[in-house]
Amino acid sequence: MTTFIPSYLRPLSQVRTGNQSRVDKKAEQVEVIRCPGLQSLAFEQYETVKLWVNEQAYHGKTKVTSDREIRVDKTVDNPGHHWWVISRGLLENIDPPLREHADIFDLLIALNLCTDDPVFFSQNPGQVIGGAYKYERGALNYRGDLSSGNIATALLGMNEIPKEVEITGDVVSVFEQVREYRSKQIATDAEMDIRIALHMYDDALSSDLWTAAANLYYVCENVLFSGKYGDKDQLIAENTATSEEQAKKWRKMVNRVKHPDKGKDVAGILDRDELEIPSLRMMRRTANTVLKQGMAEVGSE
Repeated sequence: MTTFIPSYLRPLSQVRTGNQSRVDKKAEQVEVIRCPGLQSLAFEQYETVKLWVNEQAYHGKTKVTSDREIRVDKTVDNPGHHWWVISRGLLENIDPPLREHADIFDLLIALNLCTDDPVFFSQNPGQVIGGAYKYERGALNYRGDLSSGNIATALLGMNEIPKEVEITGDVVSVFEQVREYRSKQIATDAEMDIRIALHMYDDALSSDLWTAAANLYYVCENVLFSGKYGDKDQLIAENTATSEEQAKKWRKMVNRVKHPDKGKDVAGILDRDELEIPSLRMMRRTANTVLKQGMAEVGSE
């Protein structure tokens, strides 16, 4: 069986505005999404698809008395941003079998963790059809047993959006780990740290710069610093591609946002324009690395 998951590609940004912002259209610059390490997953854009629907409901009948279905053309919302995530074996063969919307949500988190490009995947009601479909008899059939989940709302782009997005690393393992930590019975503090970090990561993608910067740092704090002693900036530098100086500036920014008073020597509240803002792409990349390493390490203990 082949499963089609509708998703909406959004640019990662330091601002968050309305869904119809012209900035949002920067995601249309992406022409190709590749996942070279996984043949069972593909990413395609189809503006119109064939869809199985109930014939009576389609023709406006208020009382449906027949299960007869017909194939109709369905045009997706916002086709420039809309990507079908197509699974040919990945979701169909997982154990336990594909469950409710959590698995769709978990897959999109895993995809976001496996790219450092300045975009992310979401399912957003009002923008694309939610849930997932199975492909059968030449058309898509909606899976009513699944729902869309609540992955991040739009973060609209200030970054340069590439024409090609690449999903890298072991997507299957990351998906399995996200699935496990978001659903398992927590037995240790380390496992709870991972679960909390996954929620923080999701919140960061749907927030403005200040909340995103803090949440992504707390992802590192929850996972990387848990039960460890030592210089925080050095720990980040030793475990990620972020330099010690970048980590220091990031930590100082988060501390100033947490404590906006200017201090006893200066009257007033801190103006955020005074802060040196780290690259959101750098912060996301660092959190991606820390979360993937943390899930693997805790799972092997």
